[in-house]
Amino acid sequence: MKKIYFSVFTICVTLFSNAQQTIGFEGVILNPESYNYGSSGTGGFIENGVVLSNAYNASWDSWNGFSVSNITDVTTPGYLNQYSAFAGSGGFGTANYAVYYPSGTISFAGQGVDVDSIQITNTTYAAISMRDGDAFAKQFGSLTDANGVVDNTNGEDYFKVWIFAHAEDGSKIDSVEFYLADYRFADNTLDYIVDTWETIDLTFIEQTVYSLSFDIESSDFGDWGMNTPSYFAIDNLHINKNNLGVTENNLPSISVYPNPMTNELVIKGESGLIEMFDLSGKIVLTSNYSGYSVLDVSEFSLGSYTLKITNENGTMIQKVIK
Repeated sequence: MKKIYFSVFTICVTLFSNAQQTIGFEGVILNPESYNYGSSGTGGFIENGVVLSNAYNASWDSWNGFSVSNITDVTTPGYLNQYSAFAGSGGFGTANYAVYYPSGTISFAGQGVDVDSIQITNTTYAAISMRDGDAFAKQFGSLTDANGVVDNTNGEDYFKVWIFAHAEDGSKIDSVEFYLADYRFADNTLDYIVDTWETIDLTFIEQTVYSLSFDIESSDFGDWGMNTPSYFAIDNLHINKNNLGVTENNLPSISVYPNPMTNELVIKGESGLIEMFDLSGKIVLTSNYSGYSVLDVSEFSLGSYTLKITNENGTMIQKVIK
């Protein structure tokens, strides 16, 4: 087998030369009016060291976590339009954005960051379902559920998302809630379903953040859980890596091969600490090495991983695929 050597210096400069970064998912190449829902099986999306989880099930051609889309359809109801943002574009008028369903995480390749803000909006699927009702979910503001049965909400419906910040050990350190729809006002003219990109300020989170997770809640639920489609869209995650202490001019010179890897991954170069993370931010391998190391990855599942190597000269981060 031919061995392919390459330097990761350029990649590291891209990751850390700017401490403040806005992640807008434009690095995912899409045709116009299309989406990527993880069917390639890589297990997620990585942009500048920020990892969006994705779990694709080939048997059912289904996914959970995040997909990336640029679809602009704000009029078609139903599940077949699940990848469209109700705002009609990405945040700030850009093309790409990420769609969440129904559970997923954003992690930072084992690094701690300051999170400043994130943009959020409804998907067209969820918004039209709340506005008009459908076969499974009620029309918000109605006194009855989708089956015409009085549901005791008095029409005071809501749909909200919780954003949780996690420490290095995975524990929750802070949270914020945001209402994507709110029909609980005494004055019904104030009822709303979000149809624009809204910026959530996260600077109140004073501790270093290693990952973000999300939870969705709706007033419309039944025996099988929430009836409102459990989707929302995000864009333009703004983070600050100043707390990492990584300097652009002191990066280690290291070669990593082969990539994609099969049963082994070779690390060659300066000595240091090796850590490898899966797309949830969990450490799946850690090792000290002295100039040359062969890592056994034969038991790893297919997908994307983040390799982090640290020594006295700095830190290197690289995406590797199996």
